[in-house]
Amino acid sequence: MSRLAAFLVTLSRQLFWIAAFGLILAALYVSLGRQLVPLVAEYRDEVQEKAQAALNMPVTLGRLEGRWEGFAPKLLAHDVLLGEGDGAMRLDRVAIVPDLAASLWARALRLGTLEFSGVHLSVAEDAEGKWRVEGLPERSEQPPPDPQKLIEALQQVRRLAVLDSQITLEPFGESPLTLSYTDLGLRVDGERLRLDARSVLPDGQPLAMRVQGRVQAQRWQQAEAQLYLSLPQSDWAAWLPRRLTADWNLHSVQAGGELWAHWSKQQLERAVLRLNAAQLNASFADRAPVQLEDLAVEAYVDHAEKGYRLLLDRLAFDLQGERWGDARILLQQNQGEQRWRLQADRLGVAPIAMLVGGLAPLPPAATETLSTLQPSGTVRNLRLDYHPDTDSPQRLRFAANLDRINFSAQNWIPAVGNASGSIQGDLAGGELRLDSDDFSLHLASLYPEPWHYRHGAGRLTWTLDDRAFTLAAPYLRVDGEEGKIAGDFLIRLMRDPEAEDYMDLRVGLSDGDAGYTEKYLPTKSPALSRALVGWLKEAIRGGTVEQGYFQYQGSLSKSASDSARSLSLYFKVRDAELAFQPGWPVLQQGRGEVLIEDSGVRVRLAEGRILDSRVYDATADIPHAGSGKVPLLAIKGKVASSLPDALKLLQDAPIGTGEVFAGWQGQGLLDGALDLQIPLGKGTPRVIVDFSSSDATLRIAEPALGFEQLRGDFRYDTASGFSAGDIQARLFGRPVRGKAVATGTAGKPASRIEGRGSIELKRLLDWLEVGQPLPASGELPYQLRLDLAGENSQLQIDSSLQGLRIELPAPFGKTAGERRDTSLRMSLQGRERRYGVQYGQLAALAFAAPPGAWAQGRGELRLGTGAANLPSRAGLYVRGRLAELDWKAWQAILERHGKGDPQQATSSLLRQVQLDINRFDGFGTRIDNLSIDLQRLGNAWALGLRSALIGGSIRVPDAENGVIVADLQHLRLPASAPPGEAAGTRPDPLADVDPKSLPAMDVAIKQVSMGDDPLGAWALKLRPVSGGVEFRDIALDMKGLKIGGAGGWSGARTWYKGRLEGRNLADVLLAWGFAPSVTSESFRLDVDGQWPGSPAWFAMARYTGSMQPRLRKGQFVEIDGSAQALRVFGVLNFNSIGRRLRLDFSDLFSKGLSYDRLDGNLQARSGVFTTREPITVSGPSSNLELDGKLDMARDEIDAKLLVTLPISNNLPLAALIVGAPAIGGALFVADKLLGDRVARFASVQYDVKGPWQSPKISFDKPFEKPN
Repeated sequence: MSRLAAFLVTLSRQLFWIAAFGLILAALYVSLGRQLVPLVAEYRDEVQEKAQAALNMPVTLGRLEGRWEGFAPKLLAHDVLLGEGDGAMRLDRVAIVPDLAASLWARALRLGTLEFSGVHLSVAEDAEGKWRVEGLPERSEQPPPDPQKLIEALQQVRRLAVLDSQITLEPFGESPLTLSYTDLGLRVDGERLRLDARSVLPDGQPLAMRVQGRVQAQRWQQAEAQLYLSLPQSDWAAWLPRRLTADWNLHSVQAGGELWAHWSKQQLERAVLRLNAAQLNASFADRAPVQLEDLAVEAYVDHAEKGYRLLLDRLAFDLQGERWGDARILLQQNQGEQRWRLQADRLGVAPIAMLVGGLAPLPPAATETLSTLQPSGTVRNLRLDYHPDTDSPQRLRFAANLDRINFSAQNWIPAVGNASGSIQGDLAGGELRLDSDDFSLHLASLYPEPWHYRHGAGRLTWTLDDRAFTLAAPYLRVDGEEGKIAGDFLIRLMRDPEAEDYMDLRVGLSDGDAGYTEKYLPTKSPALSRALVGWLKEAIRGGTVEQGYFQYQGSLSKSASDSARSLSLYFKVRDAELAFQPGWPVLQQGRGEVLIEDSGVRVRLAEGRILDSRVYDATADIPHAGSGKVPLLAIKGKVASSLPDALKLLQDAPIGTGEVFAGWQGQGLLDGALDLQIPLGKGTPRVIVDFSSSDATLRIAEPALGFEQLRGDFRYDTASGFSAGDIQARLFGRPVRGKAVATGTAGKPASRIEGRGSIELKRLLDWLEVGQPLPASGELPYQLRLDLAGENSQLQIDSSLQGLRIELPAPFGKTAGERRDTSLRMSLQGRERRYGVQYGQLAALAFAAPPGAWAQGRGELRLGTGAANLPSRAGLYVRGRLAELDWKAWQAILERHGKGDPQQATSSLLRQVQLDINRFDGFGTRIDNLSIDLQRLGNAWALGLRSALIGGSIRVPDAENGVIVADLQHLRLPASAPPGEAAGTRPDPLADVDPKSLPAMDVAIKQVSMGDDPLGAWALKLRPVSGGVEFRDIALDMKGLKIGGAGGWSGARTWYKGRLEGRNLADVLLAWGFAPSVTSESFRLDVDGQWPGSPAWFAMARYTGSMQPRLRKGQFVEIDGSAQALRVFGVLNFNSIGRRLRLDFSDLFSKGLSYDRLDGNLQARSGVFTTREPITVSGPSSNLELDGKLDMARDEIDAKLLVTLPISNNLPLAALIVGAPAIGGALFVADKLLGDRVARFASVQYDVKGPWQSPKISFDKPFEKPN
């Protein structure tokens, strides 16, 4: 133990000293390295020359640097250029770290790290497809690099790295691709290599790759490698060179994924691709692009014993908005059999066809065929074998199960719908076994519509050789709505354009529905004319086919002659429904036979029904018309019918009589026969219908006439019209007899119905739908003429009106025995109906309007002599001349027979009335030679009046509460009564006018005259109030007398409140025929009162209310009796002489009394006026006060007159002149004794009594006010 311990101690010490010595040597080694390595920078030129010699190209070192890192030196070369010129390759930095231990062991230079930073590498392709690095010299004679030497050289570097670099790839003629931020790292460990690469694509997406492998330099061909590639979601279409895609155009490849691959034994052993493409848009050549979206697929490739195997799993994509996917496709190679086999569990046909049509390199004819076929459906269990080395039709063989396959027709290849079954074949032909539900087959070149069946089963074969393509169905059995059908067909389409294509088609039907026979008619075949095809399609509507067959044999060429093909169709039907011609009534419950041959169509009908009529012993033939001719349908038969069925035939059948007989109705039995010749194309049908009736009822719509107990023999021929020799019936409840005459020509049938009878006025008004009572009574005879001629159809009724009494004012009224020839004409067809009425020589009407739209009509009513002309503008226009118009008489007629709807004026047809009236009596006035012009003006009526009595316009609005505006130029009122006639004795001129009937009105008259005497302008407003009317804004000019204010007329009384005013009262008095006894500078009279009667029946004797007169600065120019003393006193007042001389000097030389103002307040009651306040007259020479009562009814006055005179030195002379010397003396004494302490005025009171025009004025007493 002691020895062992000593040995261990000694060993420990030795190892410690060895370690210490090693650390000293290492420290010395590191120290020397740190000191010596930086000296490398001084050898830049030598290193640059060595590099140029080693690389055999120009090399430029910007700066050389040496560092010591760990136990090894590190050499750094900065700003390195390889090559020369603008295209030289630039390196930011090159770092070299030698592997000293490996170098000593191998006694050769080994590198631990070789690192390139900031490499800017540009690799370009020339026109010959060779790639070279830009900037590096070309060595055209240098042999390609030896892989063994390259691998051996790489094995001398433990780590090779390219960091933070940029690589630009420039394909010839394409846009460059730059990979930025590229990092490449290669680690070598003997035979093991690992390459890691990362870069950034131009769109900023990262790209990553890792390669691991094992390789021996001497056996590099036997290398093994594993690859992993991560591709980001980028658009790769812009970076792929066009020469790689050839004729394919990649518009967008937005895809990404991952790839794993294993390479061994000089071949690809395994590979897995997981691809997801958000969008793939590509096209081939100039075809329309195909776009796939959300594409996902997982691809597996492996190498088996017999060859490669490719599996596409979970293949799915969106195409045109529809998701297709989860398909599994397997492609296997059998190298021993020289065969490729494609298998798929389920494939959608439509997306495959679209992808093949858009991207496959097919010839144009194949692409067009595929586009026309438009296949769809699902193929299951597909197996396709391809032998590339076999030169026979078996080179390509296929087999699959079909699930609801559809494809369209191509030339003579039929279209197929929902075909399910199995298919197999090769390039020379094949077979399809069908077992399908909802199956359809369409021979588009012969039939316009496909054949649809609930179920179909059978076998279809096809062959393709150098002569023709043959499609055959040896046996087909289908079950459809029309019944059970069996058939076969063969179609041979020749390759030679000069050879004729051929078809043999046979279809048999039993216990089927005849309504489906149309589908088996080859209507596109030249063997059937279009007219015949149209008739066959419309004719056979339904029924039960007891037995039927169809056969077509012959050429399919449209230019082939008729003898080159044969067509036949036969039906034996019961309960048939046949439409002989569009628009004609359908034949029902028919029993007979239908045979279609090359010679034509024949129908033999034993019996049937049309509408409610029984048809028997009928035939329908359509002979073969030949090329270019129109086939003709000939129908003959007997019919037991009724009048409703006959009318329906005339109304609905396309024979041109629909408008003539539109709306006709009838009842009753008919027996007749039909003879129809109907072209099945352009042409006019010929129809002859004979029928007879013994007791029928017929009602005509236009005009509304109802014939009862109608009997006669009738015929309707489209070549002439409707005719009957003798027609007897009852019309308007009375017998009528007449006839019908056919007046038309071929293609234009026309008829005229004539009849005579009589009618009561009430029945006539009911027929005309006139509900308004008319001022007429009695009955009238008539002659009726009804022309049925299409657009020229019309009705004319003529009558003498004898027996009819008309209660209208002259000249329109008549007695029952008086004759007045009157006619009514009205058209029955056309977009506009025209009416004409002639009422003797008194009135004429011309009117036209669309049917049922009277408000849109136009017409003229002519009163008096002359014809009425139809205007071009809409509305009714009334024109003419009347000898007289008694408004009161017409008003009585209107009140007796109703005034109609007051709102009717708004929507009335009336547009204008222009009448000249020789004499107008109304409103208490007679107007001679009155012209009126009434017309529409916006939403109102404008009435123009023109005569010597009145002239102007009146605007009447449509609104019920609207205001009538009267704007008159002149108005002449009756002349005033003679002066001797009392106003109270005249009757009220407006006694017959009800004030409640007066509308709201604004009246403005520029000139009002009374007789020949002009008054002035008038204006006022009338507004209806409860019980009457109110006058507002009165402004009347009465020969200088201005009247203003407001008033009203209610019941039997009139009230007025306003003012009468003017300038010189003398002028007003003179204008009104009174003596100008009073002058004034201005005057006014405020009135607030009322009187019985209308406003026109005003009289002072009937007035009740107040009056307040006021006059300024005037003169009473005439004073009678003892009042002359007042004028004398005034003259003797010398204190006022100066002012009197300046203002009123005329008072010194003429009669009169001047005043400065006159005021008063009177209260009247039934014409008796009482002074509420005395009437005062103030003047320069005297003051007067009148207080009392004035009875205007009796024309009497009873009042006190107080005269106030100034006292002056001339007073005794005044008293003497007055004739009262005692009074004069007393005044003189008082004046002398008292002087200025006594008032300078004195008063004298008079009694005024007697008639108002000449009262008696007598002295009463002095110095006192009136009692």
